[in-house]
Amino acid sequence: MKFDDILQDVGEFGKYQKLVYFLLCLPSFACGLFMMHLVFVMETPNHRCKIADYPGDTYDIQSLDHQRAVDISIPRDSIGTYQKCSFYSYAANQTAIMYNGTIREENFTIGVNATLQTCSAWVYERSVFKETYTSEHNLVCDDAILVSHSRMIFYLGVLVGDILFGWSSDKMGRKTTMYVGGLLLIAAAFAVSWAPEIISFTVLEFIIGGTNHGSFLCANVLGQELVGPSKRKYTGTIQHMFFSIGLVYQTIVYYFSRDWQISCIVLATSCLVVLPLWWLVPESPRWLISQGRNEEANVILQKIAKVNGTKVSPDVVRNLTIKKEKTGSFKDLLKSKTMCIRAIILCFNWMAVCLMYYGVTFNAGNIGDFYLNFFLMGIVEFPGILTTIALIDRIGRKKLHLLCMMVGGVACLCTIFTVSFARETLRPLTITLAAIGKMASSAAFVCVYIFTVELFPTVIRNIALGGGSCFARIGSMIAPYFVALGMTIGGSIGEALPLVIFGAASVTAGLMCLYLPETLNQKLPETIEDGINFGRGKATLVMDVNGKDETEGELVGDNAENDEL
Repeated sequence: MKFDDILQDVGEFGKYQKLVYFLLCLPSFACGLFMMHLVFVMETPNHRCKIADYPGDTYDIQSLDHQRAVDISIPRDSIGTYQKCSFYSYAANQTAIMYNGTIREENFTIGVNATLQTCSAWVYERSVFKETYTSEHNLVCDDAILVSHSRMIFYLGVLVGDILFGWSSDKMGRKTTMYVGGLLLIAAAFAVSWAPEIISFTVLEFIIGGTNHGSFLCANVLGQELVGPSKRKYTGTIQHMFFSIGLVYQTIVYYFSRDWQISCIVLATSCLVVLPLWWLVPESPRWLISQGRNEEANVILQKIAKVNGTKVSPDVVRNLTIKKEKTGSFKDLLKSKTMCIRAIILCFNWMAVCLMYYGVTFNAGNIGDFYLNFFLMGIVEFPGILTTIALIDRIGRKKLHLLCMMVGGVACLCTIFTVSFARETLRPLTITLAAIGKMASSAAFVCVYIFTVELFPTVIRNIALGGGSCFARIGSMIAPYFVALGMTIGGSIGEALPLVIFGAASVTAGLMCLYLPETLNQKLPETIEDGINFGRGKATLVMDVNGKDETEGELVGDNAENDEL
């Protein structure tokens, strides 16, 4: 008897699991609030040097006199745009003198007999943002690289958090790890709103990244371990919809406040919804059984059966065939050739999905209206996720994931034509293709989560999910640099280059999935041996939509011992 058999008796997705699952969606909502918030917080508004000795200088031209002062003081680049990091300094005896906001001219030529100096103060455009952390602390010009570094360190925090939370979740339990992460997230989210300088800000963002996504991983695994095979398509996808709701909610908050500090306080306050989870969400009975804590698991299963209105024996876990195993490690994940190859393929897919998902979003502001495009990039996730729910049990995890990766990749690759041949005229089409890439990547994200959870056994499931997510963080860490590269190159090539890179990675990763086995309607593997043998026979144990056994064949090929690396 397997744990999935018990779930069929107590109810695969009854009233109790539905209530608990809704509560587990709250960490997903909180995760959506912060996974991309640095796009807003560290956005660099248009800016130029502040004119010395000119009172009331602002980015917007206020008068003809102000326009003349800017023209005299700020050099232009080759395309006529004011330079952002330098200004003209004239000698005291020059005939152009700024005094009380008035410029007197006597046979004066701009820039002649002037020295070009580096700015020490700037003025910023305030139409899109009233204040960002970048503008408040002048992280521009020589310090502009700190913006990309801070974003990278945030996702480095996500990577470290995925490792630590994956290990802790398999050692200490899904619930405990998730809740501790939620508390740390709330504390760091409030603290970062008053970060006085870039070092403390970056350290707090590192903590936010680690606790934010680590808690989400625990909630995702716990949600899937509480339900039966025929319902995992819902639990594996709906949480991602709450993540998308968090993204859209975040955009609305920033749109109306336009101030990074106010927005961060509002988002931190919104995370307080996770506080009641300790008293309302149980530990994963599947994990408890894997640790030999059958009595605790039995209490939870009895409660599930009672709320669901089903009847089970007083000791429902008595006939389980699963034996207590020590918690697995990365060594167990890579101990066989089969599991090692599968892990490599899925890890590259995690990285490619994340590169396209975050890269397309980061690049949204470079191809049109900042808030509108970011809002669209959040909205398109809903049809992507709903499509996944509709198709994942029809065509399977493998085919759907491959389809999503190919569609998203090709859409991003096609932007090179719309940008190169008619950049402004076809800009709506460029945005549409980018939105298709984001929609496909959000659907692929759901698929790769479910794929990873179903392919690897219980004792190393969180480690496998954490490991894949770590590689995903590599994608999110390098995505800002590709976007910055496009901005540096500029023009049509710079606008298309990031999307082309994201698309090429997606297509390559999708094709690699052809090697992986299908997990549709398969029982979750419990032990390391189950994981090694999964999908290697002529016919593996298949379940119909009602969870009943249909076919069982013998495994063929190398056995587990011969498969050791």
